Amino acid sequence: MHCHCRLPVLLTALIACTGAMAAPAHAGAGAAGALTIMQPEPPRSMDPADQMATDTSSILSAMYEGLVRADADRTIHPLLAVSWRHDPQGTTWDFVLRRNVKFHDGHTMTAAGVVHSFRRLLDMNAPLAGSSRFRAVVDTVTTTDDDMTVRFSLRRPYPDFLLLLSFSQACVTSPYAGASLARHADGTGPFRFDEWKSSEYVRQARNPDYWGTPPDLASVRWIWSAEPSVMDMALHTGDTDIVGDLPALYARRMESDPRFVIHDDPNGPLYWIAINMDRHAGADRRIRQALNYATDRQALVHALLRDRGQPARSPLQPVSPYFVSYAPDPQYDPQRARALLAEAGSPSGITFSLAVQDMDEPLAEALQDMWKKSGITLQISRLEGGVYASEAFADPAQKAALQLDGVLASWSSGFIPDMQLRPLFHGASAAPAGANLGFFHDPGVDALINAGAVEPSEDKRKAIYAQIQEMIMHDAPAVLIYTRDTLVGMRADISGLVVRPDGALDITHVTRNRQPHP
Repeated sequence: MHCHCRLPVLLTALIACTGAMAAPAHAGAGAAGALTIMQPEPPRSMDPADQMATDTSSILSAMYEGLVRADADRTIHPLLAVSWRHDPQGTTWDFVLRRNVKFHDGHTMTAAGVVHSFRRLLDMNAPLAGSSRFRAVVDTVTTTDDDMTVRFSLRRPYPDFLLLLSFSQACVTSPYAGASLARHADGTGPFRFDEWKSSEYVRQARNPDYWGTPPDLASVRWIWSAEPSVMDMALHTGDTDIVGDLPALYARRMESDPRFVIHDDPNGPLYWIAINMDRHAGADRRIRQALNYATDRQALVHALLRDRGQPARSPLQPVSPYFVSYAPDPQYDPQRARALLAEAGSPSGITFSLAVQDMDEPLAEALQDMWKKSGITLQISRLEGGVYASEAFADPAQKAALQLDGVLASWSSGFIPDMQLRPLFHGASAAPAGANLGFFHDPGVDALINAGAVEPSEDKRKAIYAQIQEMIMHDAPAVLIYTRDTLVGMRADISGLVVRPDGALDITHVTRNRQPHP
């Protein structure tokens, strides 16, 4: 999900260009005015509302824009909206739109077009992958008497509403895009969609009609590989200029090389195993707790992340202002795990089947070896991205047919605690509606998640989120593994890259000074 969301990879993080396009950009990495970025996985879609994957959001961020954008420190800035205001209750928000903005298909952005984009996101009859987090907050989106003002009516006050609007799923799409949105991007961003060759690359070209400061780059090419050695080699040979999610081993090697710059962002994704509550392993809390005691998180952080991360001690990342550790001490205790399995009627151990995205197989294999010491046999189902997403978000009946005990995924909330806890642990977010991939449901947790989302008092919110973390850690509906720093490897001549709060790369202001690579 990484459903970052690399939830789907994913975790979990998309249109029709009918107008004249810029000339295709065929230059590769190192060419003047061209940039190549390698990521671990291909995009899910060209439709921002129909994806939850961080790597997909990175690709789309160059072509789409939202009403607002958020800095890494959560500061909100105008984007397609120039100003906004809300009523004293915080349930009615009016956004004044920027004028003279054109979609890539040539049509002018209007309030009616923005309303169309959000109504599509909220449509219950044609649910999109990114819709659930917004439907829980937004009731209606309408125009006003002013043809350049859009009004949001919220179901209840939501203190993090502006941050929510900065998420890639809230990017504005052209009302003229139609059904082709999944394959052809049609936004307002500084780059236009050029070509998506499914197994190879996505190509983008500078938007000559962009309303803002035009980018320095003439073209951008996105490529992908789940193989760490391929990422490393591509950066060294100049076949790529930027590698997103660079494995920690290679980042460490590059740090002393003046040809490269390593960006280390501690606001990385949480990796976890969602335990299927409808299967034997999930139905007994003692077994769920045993899975957690069988997991040596510190060893995993050291071996797999080269200490570029932290063992998970809460369902929130340590960078969250609401983080509280309620983890048992010690977290790793194979003898305790065996005792719990025996108490649950499985003294000879259990077998646990796990769906894993191909890029996360090393973590699964490490767990497989580790869990043997506690009498747990881990069966790994290694899946390519699209198949993985289908199985990860399968409903209870489908997971039962697959005999799936758990899903290994990752998730990054962009600092919004509600967007970390609600998708993963609220009953209404049970797959396929959300990223609650194991179908955990606790009415008390649901009520507290709902209360925390709308509580205006910071002290009360902290108390609520502390209680939620304590309840989840006690009930153990998931094996919370670690949070991984987001490592981005770049050639030293690249500047201006931004890692957004949701983990996506923003290449809008990237510049380069290198001569074409030979």
